[in-house]
Amino acid sequence: MIPHAGAALALAAVLAAPPAQPAPGDLPGTTSKIMADMSGRPVQLSYYRYLAKRDSRPGQRAWDPDKRAFVTINGLTSVSVGDGGHIADVTVSPDERWQAIHLQYRPRRPPAVRMADRETGRTIEVELPVGTDPARQGQYLNTQWPTWSPDGRTLLVNVFAPGSEPRSEGIVLIDVPSLKARFVRIEKALITVGGFQWTRDGKGVVVRWGKNGRSSIRQYDLNGVVQRTWKVRGRPAGHGLGTFSPSGRRFLTACQALESSACVWDTATGKAVTRIKVAFRFPVFGWYDEEHLLVPVRDGYGVTDLKGKVVETLVKVGAKEAFFPRFDARNTR
Repeated sequence: MIPHAGAALALAAVLAAPPAQPAPGDLPGTTSKIMADMSGRPVQLSYYRYLAKRDSRPGQRAWDPDKRAFVTINGLTSVSVGDGGHIADVTVSPDERWQAIHLQYRPRRPPAVRMADRETGRTIEVELPVGTDPARQGQYLNTQWPTWSPDGRTLLVNVFAPGSEPRSEGIVLIDVPSLKARFVRIEKALITVGGFQWTRDGKGVVVRWGKNGRSSIRQYDLNGVVQRTWKVRGRPAGHGLGTFSPSGRRFLTACQALESSACVWDTATGKAVTRIKVAFRFPVFGWYDEEHLLVPVRDGYGVTDLKGKVVETLVKVGAKEAFFPRFDARNTR
């Protein structure tokens, strides 16, 4: 039977529509809730880890647009994936086509990223070209915090040795769709939460440099060459739209003792623009749009203006619940 022309157009519109985003409601396995419809927003809630009770096992769930639900990774609720290693993080590209699952601590094998192409259904594990740490009997160097470039064409993974103030060995860059990985050596950067982050144009990365309490932000190109340094406080922000505002004119760091504030700086001059106090929770910091930030708020995680006024709560976190979300950028154009 030949479908009616109107029905065909409607079907084409559905097929062309971007993957659905979560609606308000309970988050499985937790007492936390999504408070706002996430559709049409510049950010997406890609993934979360949780520990609902002290005696319960940790769980993790990622958003599956086909099932319209947060699902366990490989049907598991634990951070362990058996011989495959441990899941460190899950992140989704801005165009929502690629889901990257970072696998670390794999027995006798290099760490890897499991790349899932939502368009074709293809899943490939990309081994990360990292070396071993002589101080740990030949174990592979730590890898963590995968982060997408603003154009969604490259995934960055941090490489570092452990320690009280861990120092970088470099970064791995994975190209899509070729899924080729290359290692870029950038040594001795101070790796704290989030590690290296992208510049707005995607042609470089920024990272914290120095010592805790006396650090600055350095920018490198994608071959590991220093471009510039800003003498500012804090670490680069990694959630939502990332460290730099959409225009690139400002950048954001998580700053002050225990990352109790969000600091905004002028990119051209390095001068302070504003500093706002935030709620004390898991450190979610990033841009929401040009005039708003994605940060911890009183009830959970939400959007504030540059004066610190809470515009909207996106996720309300249950009382005494350990809840660790991942907010990625989303291309809404």
